[in-house]
Formats: sequence, structure tokens, C-alpha cells
Amino acid sequence: MFFLIGAYYDNMIERIKTLLSLIIIIICLPYLVTFVVQGDFLGDMQDEETEEDKVDENTDELVLMLANEMPLTYEKEALKAQAVIARTNFFYAKEHDVAEPEHTTREKLREKLGGRDFQKYYEQLISCVEETAGEYVTCDEKVVQLPYHFVSAGKTRELAKTGKKKALPYLKTVPSVFDFRSEQFLNIGFLSKKQFRNKLRSAYPDLEFPEDDVEKMVSAIERDSASYVLTMQLPGQKITGEDFKEVFSLNSTCFSVKEVDGQVRIVTKGYGQGYGMSQFGANEMAKDGSSYEQILKYYYDGIEIQRKGNSTSKS
Repeated sequence: MFFLIGAYYDNMIERIKTLLSLIIIIICLPYLVTFVVQGDFLGDMQDEETEEDKVDENTDELVLMLANEMPLTYEKEALKAQAVIARTNFFYAKEHDVAEPEHTTREKLREKLGGRDFQKYYEQLISCVEETAGEYVTCDEKVVQLPYHFVSAGKTRELAKTGKKKALPYLKTVPSVFDFRSEQFLNIGFLSKKQFRNKLRSAYPDLEFPEDDVEKMVSAIERDSASYVLTMQLPGQKITGEDFKEVFSLNSTCFSVKEVDGQVRIVTKGYGQGYGMSQFGANEMAKDGSSYEQILKYYYDGIEIQRKGNSTSKS
């Protein structure tokens, strides 16, 4: 009798457990379905966001390019402008199958800065690359090559069509008055007439100097709109301003040659080729509150800042 009653109660308990399990499943089923579906959806969204955010596949390389191109002590907005330039030139090199911009290595950078400063500056460089992630410059909807220099001669140069060189519309002359503050803005050197002649003869052995008048030895016969020398006249020969700069190891081709107290005085303004962004000027603009977009659009005319994977541009 007791055995039958016990079996009856055991059977009832099992039925109740089964019924409760079914009720729980019925109640939770919609939530389980929603979780699975939304879980896949969120997973897909996360994957999409990861792919969208992964616009720079060569972040480390861009960081090392940036470290190679601009003083690390410069303002962050100036560094960000240079980061966009580095990325643009990298994209241009890939697209046109030309040499990529040079970069340093972590080892050389660590050796140059020391352990403590290396970590601080490397993190800032990463931040500059990440905060401009995927951004590059176009003109007329094409990726362009962006020249830059350290200090201008007071204004940047226009690249007009000369000989085989094509005009680049985004390289216009703009004032860069901040550059007057740079220690590299002005360089004055003196040579004896003998030293001057010997340097020229070492590069051009056939030169003859019939007179001792410096102005008759050399003269700048062609300059561009920013006063950079394009052509120099030597006795019986013309050379480029760039050639003369190389012979005398000058900082730029914005120079003048004059005889002063029996010596040859060479005055040079600026540091670098003078096209595009002046890095010193960009740093001074950043100190005054300019953003990297404002800096880029000041030094490069008619450009748009695009973002990889995004058809819109920054205005």
C-alpha cells in the first residue's frame, strides 16, 4: 500500500517537473531567439566597425615616417598635419609605383631619444596617426604628392609649368611670416674670392674668370615669385639655382651673392626647397590655435581632405 502511494507521488513529481520545464522554455524561448539573432547581428556590426575603423593598415610604418619627417617636440596639430601629408605621400607612392617616403626605425628612434622620452613621444605619434586615421589629401579628386620644407623664405613657392615640369595647382605662393622667428630663417656666410672661385672650379673645371669682380663671376638671372633662384649665370655657362646651392652647401635656393669688403658674402633665406607646408610655420600656427585641417588648407590651395573608406571630404 505504502509502496503504491510512494510510486504515485514520485510519478506526480516527475510530471510537475516536466510541466515546469515546458513552461520555462515557452516563456524564455522568445528571449533566446532574440539573443541569438541580436548576438549575430551585434557580432556582424562589431566586425563591420572593426573593418571600418581599420583604415590604416600600416600604422607603425606611418608613425615611423612621421618620426623621420618632423621634430617630435612640435605641437600636436602640426604633427597631425604632417601625419596626413605622410599618409597622402604613402598612398601616392602606392598608386603610382614610386618610392615610398623614408622612415626611421624604432631602434634608431629609441637610441636617439632614450627610453623615457621614446615612450612619451612614440605614444604621441601613434595618437597623431590614429586621430587622423585614413585621412589623405586630394586635388581635383586625385591623390596628390605633397612637398613640404622646414622653413620658408617668408613665403612659399608656386610650382608653375617650367620645361618638363607640370604645374601643380595646389602649390601656390602664400605668406609664411612666422618663419622669420626661426633660427634657420637667415644664414650669412663669407668666403674669400679665391675660395669662391675654387669651389666653382671644382664643380665646373672649364670655367674661366677673366675678371675679379664677383658680380661678373656669378649672377642670378632668373628667380621665381618667392625669390628662389632658378638660373645662375657663370662665365660662359648657365646653371640652376639648385646646382649652385649644392656646390656651396646652402640651406635653400633663396640666396644672394655679393662682394663685401673684398670678400664674397652669400645670404640664404629659409631651409629646404620652399614648396608646400613650412613645418616651422605650421608649428607656429598650431601654437596660435590653428587645427591641422586649417594648416593644410592654408599651405595647399584648393585641396580636400578625404578619409579612406568614406566618400565625404572635410571642409
